[in-house]
Amino acid sequence: MSLNEQSKRVAARKRAAGFSIFLSVVLLGAKVYAWRLTASTAILSDAIETIINVVAASLAFFSIVQSAKPPDSDHPYGHGKAEDFSAGVEGTLIVIAALLIVWHALHRLVEPRPIGQLDLGLVIILATSFANGAAGMYLIRQGKSHASQALIADGYHLLTDTVTSVGVIVGLILVRITGWERLDPLAAIAVAAHILVVGLRLMRQSIGRLMDEADAELLEEIARRLQATRLPEWIDLHELRAWRSGDLRHIDLHLTLPRYWRIDQAHDTQAHLKDVLLAPYDGRGECIVHLDPCTPECCRICAVSNCPVRAEPLQTRPEWTGEVLVLGPKEARAIRD
Repeated sequence: MSLNEQSKRVAARKRAAGFSIFLSVVLLGAKVYAWRLTASTAILSDAIETIINVVAASLAFFSIVQSAKPPDSDHPYGHGKAEDFSAGVEGTLIVIAALLIVWHALHRLVEPRPIGQLDLGLVIILATSFANGAAGMYLIRQGKSHASQALIADGYHLLTDTVTSVGVIVGLILVRITGWERLDPLAAIAVAAHILVVGLRLMRQSIGRLMDEADAELLEEIARRLQATRLPEWIDLHELRAWRSGDLRHIDLHLTLPRYWRIDQAHDTQAHLKDVLLAPYDGRGECIVHLDPCTPECCRICAVSNCPVRAEPLQTRPEWTGEVLVLGPKEARAIRD
């Protein structure tokens, strides 16, 4: 990817994050106004989550700026982890918001208060829920298009806020129908339980990425690509490692080649494999291919024709799945057995 294309991608991320901040501030104002009109605990819970949206969107913008910085001597793998850190902070803030909502709702359960101007409050919350849903889907699309974990996390947070708003609307409609005011804080507690699960999930994913936890989805994606482009000369692939850092992909693996090949042949194959692995990411990333010479044990899985050193005929060609490429055929088979 050229520097011009990269700068365009970063600019697109910044625009999306800036839009998220602006929308969150506007929706926060609308929800606070609705809460002042109604004194509804459920609407207050929705407003509290939107405060978190504003902070989270600001963190997303900051992390996008940081992750766009090129690798340097202190950060040889780039600054992409800033986006994972941002997603983790966002998950933590969601959890805190859920606990605050529960604390306030429990007080209202003990001392319920009448709700005023309920119809107008419902209209405002309904409008904000539509805006949040549309914005969340937009941010997720932008995040996937530009490989931004921060935008994806922010988008899912807005969709969570939409679900929150729907829960609030249902609770307030039930209050209007039944006249039972304790349904208002009960709706707020239900909303808090939902966003608590989302926040904990975001924290779990962020911690996993920051600790370079194995990314099963990425490994299977790479395995499918290798299986589809597999050449007879690629005798074996094993010890595959892959992780994400922002929009960068880092891939490390061992490739077994015929031991009688010249160095230039092996080098050309190594370069070709790197291109195959990084092509879907516009070359954004790093790929380290360790070259291993074949041994007589490799003959049973080797499809090289007219091999001058073959010790035994080809018996099988193991399918390259994520499990096989990470462990190697023998180890993967031993685990399955």
